[in-house]
Amino acid sequence: MVNRLRSTFLSLVCLTSTCELIAQAIPDTTTAQQSIMAEVGGFGSSATQTPFWLRSRQYGIVPLKGPAGLVRVGMTKQFGDFPNSRKIHVKVAVEGVANVGTSSQLILPVAYASLLSKHFELYVGRRREVFGLGDTLLTSGSYSWSGNALPVYKIQFGTRGFVPLGFTKGVVALNGMYAHGWFSNTDSIQNSFLHQKALFVRISLFRNRVRLYGGLTHSAQWGGYSNVIRNGLYTVHGKIPSSLQTYKDIILVRQPPNDPTQYSSFDLSNQAGNHLGSIDMALEVDNDQANWFLYYQHPFEDKSGVAFQNMPDGLYGIRWKNKHTDAYNGFRLTQITAEFLTTLNQTNFNFDIGSRLYNGADDYFNNYQYVDGWTHKQRVIGTPFLTRWLDSREDLHDLKGGFKGNGPMMISNNRVQVSHLGLLGHWPSGTQLRALLSYSQNFGRPITSDPRAPLSQFSGMAELILPVPWLGGSQLNLAVALDQGQWLTNNVGGRLGMRKVIQKR
Repeated sequence: MVNRLRSTFLSLVCLTSTCELIAQAIPDTTTAQQSIMAEVGGFGSSATQTPFWLRSRQYGIVPLKGPAGLVRVGMTKQFGDFPNSRKIHVKVAVEGVANVGTSSQLILPVAYASLLSKHFELYVGRRREVFGLGDTLLTSGSYSWSGNALPVYKIQFGTRGFVPLGFTKGVVALNGMYAHGWFSNTDSIQNSFLHQKALFVRISLFRNRVRLYGGLTHSAQWGGYSNVIRNGLYTVHGKIPSSLQTYKDIILVRQPPNDPTQYSSFDLSNQAGNHLGSIDMALEVDNDQANWFLYYQHPFEDKSGVAFQNMPDGLYGIRWKNKHTDAYNGFRLTQITAEFLTTLNQTNFNFDIGSRLYNGADDYFNNYQYVDGWTHKQRVIGTPFLTRWLDSREDLHDLKGGFKGNGPMMISNNRVQVSHLGLLGHWPSGTQLRALLSYSQNFGRPITSDPRAPLSQFSGMAELILPVPWLGGSQLNLAVALDQGQWLTNNVGGRLGMRKVIQKR
């Protein structure tokens, strides 16, 4: 039955066609003085849970359960002499989403104001972002910040893409950012902060035909107050340190001072805050026929990951883009992305490795102070393949893992191996096809294994976007998705929507 369903779905992928992913590119290169967008649509499936690829990497706007209707309205406005790159101009954007169904809600995924110059930007608010070297269109998701969760409100300063260093004559370019943000309150933690920074370097060789990349992204959740976790092991009377001194330690990733009146024993034995990120490297080769991009995102949650003691964990990817510009009559494949994600090592399963400088059993995306894990508004912030127990099948909510006697954690499945394929193509009419096909093996968490693991899972989606003449020119979106396997609820679902964009130059 499983093979039959997979064959049916793959046949559907070959017979339908879709569009490019609706996601914000980085940097934002919008040149319209004003843009207004409106979208209306609906979701439905054979199970109450929305299929994986209909809800994942959608910035938290798609409901976890259906059926549901969706209305989305957004506006972007630019002020000042924005075509003049020598002058600073202002940009304001807002987007609201209403979901109507079993769990109706109003969401504001975009709401920010920014100051922009030729190479730099300062913004306040929340907006769609992904971080890490990799494909952003057909990917399974960047490791630490994938666009899966509702964006966090923050103040951020950074470059607008890669900025060439003049004294290198453009051979070396830098791309970086620094941010302070505010996590939304949960039942367990209130008033916690986000610290985030990233720096990447690009080296261009052979007349820009070959480009080498390297860099890292570092994020930390820190500070806050808990009415639930009040023992001295994880908090000091419910408080998690949030002083200026603590902020300095968070930035520099330093051990906190030995002060049990301010720091819990958990802080003193580890570090203040929940730290994680990725060390990335990539190679890009460009010629007249195609663009090739090979990348690796290496995860870290402590110094063992920074020292690459958890190899071969990480996201491995290759992207091919078709650059042929000659006329054609039929379907053309324009991009292929293939990725492999593995998180099985986690610096082995012994937490205390003795005389070594590193601790093991990294338990990715889990934390004993911030018990909701690396999530925001009930969605995993990083790769969606590291999943909450709430997102698995009901009979797997008790999946064993972690230290015996410590109870369950929010992220019940962080040891995975994922093979992922993304396809994009289009016809001369403008109709586009996008397909995402993912097969995963799910092992739970380190230290304690569950006899039911590994649990195999296939999730796929075929999405078709057609330009239609309605309302002076719109886009019709049709997607069909399938979940089949042992980890998620078996499910077939779909999405139908129409989108209209009005731009004023």
